[in-house]
Amino acid sequence: MNSQYTSNKLTKSDVKQLLPLYTSAFGFKASIKAVNNKFFHNYQKTNASYYSLNKIIVSFYGLITQKAIYNNTIFTIGQSCDSMTHKDHGGKGLFINLANNVYGYLKTQNVNYVFGFPNTTIYNLRIKKLNWQHNEDINVFKIKVSALPLAKIVKKIPFLKSIYNLYLNVILTKNKSNATCFNNSVVLQNIAGILHDEDYFNYKKTADKFILKLNNINIWIKIDGFLWVGDFENTSEETFSLILKSLKHIAKIIGCNSIVFHFQQGTINDLLLQKF
Repeated sequence: MNSQYTSNKLTKSDVKQLLPLYTSAFGFKASIKAVNNKFFHNYQKTNASYYSLNKIIVSFYGLITQKAIYNNTIFTIGQSCDSMTHKDHGGKGLFINLANNVYGYLKTQNVNYVFGFPNTTIYNLRIKKLNWQHNEDINVFKIKVSALPLAKIVKKIPFLKSIYNLYLNVILTKNKSNATCFNNSVVLQNIAGILHDEDYFNYKKTADKFILKLNNINIWIKIDGFLWVGDFENTSEETFSLILKSLKHIAKIIGCNSIVFHFQQGTINDLLLQKF
């Protein structure tokens, strides 16, 4: 890496300086609160994010840690996220250098696995320069609903969000689950996954996320432009057909014209959704 740049591990005091890079890289204004919650929440047992400095922060490799489980053994795993480099400082090896700094630090903390969902810009870098493995795809299922796109409107006009969230809480009251968490649908014997315990759900908790109970099955949703389904408990085709009917009804009432699912290829819920 060019000697004009220095690498540092991210601290809370650096977050304010990091915010302009979000605007440059992703085109939106991130808040100090949101970034702090993401990288410095109590759930985060290991802080491993690094940035490059050249008077200002010009490159960042974000890393959050989570609890994973494999056959009743719980361990810590890293997730790569929010990697970004200022457009005026690209092509100088900053991303690769920061990644190696992060991975080296993780080894000292006994964190031996990192996963992520790279975009097309950095996919090849991860595969060719950082030795990532691509084993399965994430399949996306989008179900259209005939509804006024109220959720999309709210997403574009942020000051409406607090009012809309109150509306959501009223509408969803009768469908809210008493559960504060439920098991990751991916985790089975000899198949590892993120541990979806109460700590995890609290870390991910925001005003637009809800655990619903439909036909005695817990479903984790987020309302952000669309109705996003984060996970749902394993169930039969017959029960899921009824659940899907209920979700479409809910989506119509709250103004979501699409229901979106993301599941790893070959998992139980992925195979179930393919049948629909």
